[in-house]
Amino acid sequence: MNKRTQRDETIANAISLEILNSGFKFPPMPANGPKLMQLVRQPVEKIDTDELIKLIEPDPGIYSMVLQLANSIYFKGVEDVVSLRSAIGRVGLKEAIESVNFYFFQRMLPEIPEIEGFSVKHYWAFSWACAVAARRLGHPNLGLNVLPGELYIAGLLHGIGKLIFAINHPDRFSRCIQMARQEELPLHVIELEEFGTTDALVASKLLGVWNIPAGVIAGVRHYQDPGAAPKDSRDIAALIQYAYSLAAVSGIGANGDGIIMPPESTWILKESRSLLTKTEIREPITREIFQVLEEKSESVTGVSSKDKQDSPALPGKGRPGPGPAVDPEKKGLFSWVKSIFT
Repeated sequence: MNKRTQRDETIANAISLEILNSGFKFPPMPANGPKLMQLVRQPVEKIDTDELIKLIEPDPGIYSMVLQLANSIYFKGVEDVVSLRSAIGRVGLKEAIESVNFYFFQRMLPEIPEIEGFSVKHYWAFSWACAVAARRLGHPNLGLNVLPGELYIAGLLHGIGKLIFAINHPDRFSRCIQMARQEELPLHVIELEEFGTTDALVASKLLGVWNIPAGVIAGVRHYQDPGAAPKDSRDIAALIQYAYSLAAVSGIGANGDGIIMPPESTWILKESRSLLTKTEIREPITREIFQVLEEKSESVTGVSSKDKQDSPALPGKGRPGPGPAVDPEKKGLFSWVKSIFT
């Protein structure tokens, strides 16, 4: 660990301690939380539907969400379903468990203050897009040593440090967002100047309060710089970085970032020997991810790629780092996607 990393770690610990000792009480993990995370980390064929139903039934909010999802535009059948078992049967076990975790984590934090350029609804839509992309990238056939379920959770929680900053330091966080946009720099670069640390590093400390699996915490902590991650954490960090970049390209939601590294410049494509570096393997997976995100986003998150937002900008195609920003909405999202991946 170099001196700068040690300094960042010390500051992150100090900020985390300040938050935990301040008026803000980091909410405890509800009793059903660990069980829900355990389910999402298991292969679908090993999941007991009755076990899932027992976890959902006592929670009116989650119960209602599953019924609403089953009767949404994407999943809706000829008739509305009114029973939990029928709803799970309609959307499928995998979709039900992922959506339950998505809804569950949205409820964990206190109300987020209004901050210009940062919508909580669109933040969670972006996080969902990252989570869906990450899980698909963790398919066993790709040969990476990562559980797809852990990738999904890491994708959901990768940016939760932003919410922590927004709750505890709304004015300073708002200043970071505005500056990142004006300077066309990644938000975490501005956070480092403003706070002396990044939302990812602070989040990695505070997620320990929830007893989040170590692999997930490692992915959240290192996704902004996978090359700096310990070797046993590099795969999950690299996949979250790549999924994060794909979420930005999708145009679904927004998380306050000024600029995001384009997919072709991510660590996993430039520095690893992953099968994803092979065009004939990567392109079909990428098209599949974009199709799933486009089809399901509105039903799951209430947000679609057609919603006009201040989406994260990506550097021009082929550029390895921050450069002239490209707004997918201005260029036409799927024509831009097609130009990159087909």
